[in-house]
Amino acid sequence: MIATWEMREIGGAFLLGGALAVAAALLAGYWLVRRFERTHARQRQFVSDASHELRTPLTAIRGQVEVLAREQQPEAAEVRRVGGVVLEEVSRIERLVDDLLEFSRLEEEASLRLEPVAVEPFLRRLAAEAPGGDVTLGELPSGTVRTDPERLTQVVRNLLDNAGRHAGQSGRVELSATAHGERLTIRVDDDGPGIPPAERERVFDRFHRSETARDRDSGGSGLGLAICRAIVDLHGGSIWVEDSPLGGARVAFEVPGFEGG
Repeated sequence: MIATWEMREIGGAFLLGGALAVAAALLAGYWLVRRFERTHARQRQFVSDASHELRTPLTAIRGQVEVLAREQQPEAAEVRRVGGVVLEEVSRIERLVDDLLEFSRLEEEASLRLEPVAVEPFLRRLAAEAPGGDVTLGELPSGTVRTDPERLTQVVRNLLDNAGRHAGQSGRVELSATAHGERLTIRVDDDGPGIPPAERERVFDRFHRSETARDRDSGGSGLGLAICRAIVDLHGGSIWVEDSPLGGARVAFEVPGFEGG
């Protein structure tokens, strides 16, 4: 027979084990609730920011249409002017919606289709396809990088588009890359007003807008650099802003998987 003290020990062990299990469940539940609250808060902020960004062009469209509606017989030149403004704002909404959908897909489908990509021809093609075709090529390494080519194309195109919109009077934009070991660094430089040090981390936030000349009337959705960071993060890399030797901003990112050729 089991002695009384042994039964007490067994009972105590069961009680202790049960208490620990309950404590662990409560702790797991607490962290789950906190995680849900943080996620919910981010979603609320995202919806709020997106609503604000959509309201701006819609307000502009409404204002222009109301001005036109007050005219009994508007002149043809005024109709064309308002039509041009409306089309520009509709294009802005389309870019914003496209970027919102892309950002949502990145958050829901956090996966990559990795394959080796020859770096030099890949970057040469993107430079040639850039709007305006005024991208200068700098140093390019010979070799391949194991990456998702579709996602990497998004990053480089977004950075080239961003640099092109913010370039100075001469419109100088340069694309270059270097490799150190298995790490590949790709850089996009422009000769625009640059980005102040205090803004350099925040430019990768969703819908971030600064008061600098670089951001005023830039025509972007406010999501391009946030999409770039999300894709680079998926690759296990990093992205940052620094001063450019061209006088403006340099946006650079580093990803693993490079192999020299």
